[in-house]
Amino acid sequence: MNATIVVVPVLLPLFTAVLLALLSGRPRMERWLSLASGALLFATALVISARTSRGAILVLALGGWSPRVGIVWVTDSLAALMLLFASIVALAALAYAPGSLRGARERRCFYPLHQLMMAGVNGSLVTGDLFNLFVFFELMLLSSFALLALGTRTGRLQPTLTYVVMNLVASALLLGGVGAVYGTAGTVNMAELAVRVREGGLPLAFWGAGALVLVVFMVKAALAPVFFWLPDAYPEASAVVNGLFAGLLTKVGVYTLFRAVPLLGTAAPGGLRPALLVIAAATMVIGVVGALGRSTTRGILSFHIVSQVGYMIFGLALFTPLAVAAGLFHTIHNMVAKTALVFAAGIVEGIGGSDALFHVRGLARTHPWVAAGFFVPAMSLAGLPPLSGFWGKLLLVVAGFQAGAFVVTTVSLVVGLLTLASMLKIWSAVFWGEPTEQRLPRAWADRGMLSATLGLGALTVILGLAAGPILAHLERTATALLEATPYVDAVLVQRR
Repeated sequence: MNATIVVVPVLLPLFTAVLLALLSGRPRMERWLSLASGALLFATALVISARTSRGAILVLALGGWSPRVGIVWVTDSLAALMLLFASIVALAALAYAPGSLRGARERRCFYPLHQLMMAGVNGSLVTGDLFNLFVFFELMLLSSFALLALGTRTGRLQPTLTYVVMNLVASALLLGGVGAVYGTAGTVNMAELAVRVREGGLPLAFWGAGALVLVVFMVKAALAPVFFWLPDAYPEASAVVNGLFAGLLTKVGVYTLFRAVPLLGTAAPGGLRPALLVIAAATMVIGVVGALGRSTTRGILSFHIVSQVGYMIFGLALFTPLAVAAGLFHTIHNMVAKTALVFAAGIVEGIGGSDALFHVRGLARTHPWVAAGFFVPAMSLAGLPPLSGFWGKLLLVVAGFQAGAFVVTTVSLVVGLLTLASMLKIWSAVFWGEPTEQRLPRAWADRGMLSATLGLGALTVILGLAAGPILAHLERTATALLEATPYVDAVLVQRR
């Protein structure tokens, strides 16, 4: 099967970024070129998802080199699913952007930086070796640094500096860890590493290097205790950048854990399951408690990024097909719902001039579509049926009790109730009551901002209604992921 299509999600945004740089100063052309590229990326992701939906794995060994020494790009059903939902979030952001960007610099630089970030995100999803994962991480993070710095308000650089420093340190540790993995195992190709792990006999230094790599993935996913760089930094960006970050960046970290742990972690000394369960529970609790203590809409939502990542890793930690499928479902649901919530908060900020709670009120009466754009994904995030968040959490609870993880499962139930409380806190403070402080009541009239928010909110409903077939597909994906053999065989056959 021709696998050349796997390069398109990486090369398309890279070429688009170059063209956008040449078109600098022509905002209409930049916008339409970006939208065309985003639509083509979505169409490509659909094709890749269709080709991998029945278990096919697309492998492209660049230059015909062996995976041991050459670059290999791999797309299975997991990577295809992440590509698809990443393209949806990216396209929604392009529709939302014109009404959200602040200042001439951000409007001029957003579109090329958006494309560079998507190249990094997509490359991280399709690469088959740890070194190229580091390269794509850097592309993703450097563009995110620029996007965050462009949108940060004057006098509020400290959160941005924390974000930059923490991620630069993580990148340095990742490079060192990858180098040590190569020095002890003789390869950084993930499929070959899985074979070496199964064969056994790897020195203790390999496991130390592997642990370092996994810690960096935890930083990227914003898991406890290395999440502190996220909650203060994200709200400083413009709403469209905040939404992009919320929907994509931590989910790439989650994806790398879902990819690496089944390939490398099942034979680790002492096992990873107990540690991951504790980390998942701590992340859920810290995130939701932090959210309840915040007094701004986007501040609450930023802490919930952390909390919801805990649910995803809870599914991974249980190491059963049902649990992993539930964790994956929760991941794609969260990509959509969280972006929609941040976009809705951006519209509220445009209407009232601030996202502080109680600063502006009564939007449910004066702006019912904006209220709907917030309420639906908020209830989905809280896990109310029949929305997408309900099914992910329900199956995580079922899988948790089946696996005997009673404490962490109970924690997830309590955190779900607190999530509902924090969503109702925003609703009562901003959307309920008599209309007040609506300084720019026509801000909601930007059709791109409203359509992107409502479209993503509607998708949470669709995911909930179609949960049965989606979860059946994800359970097949989870089974293949935990077995690891199909992935390994598909990659290593390129050697023969």
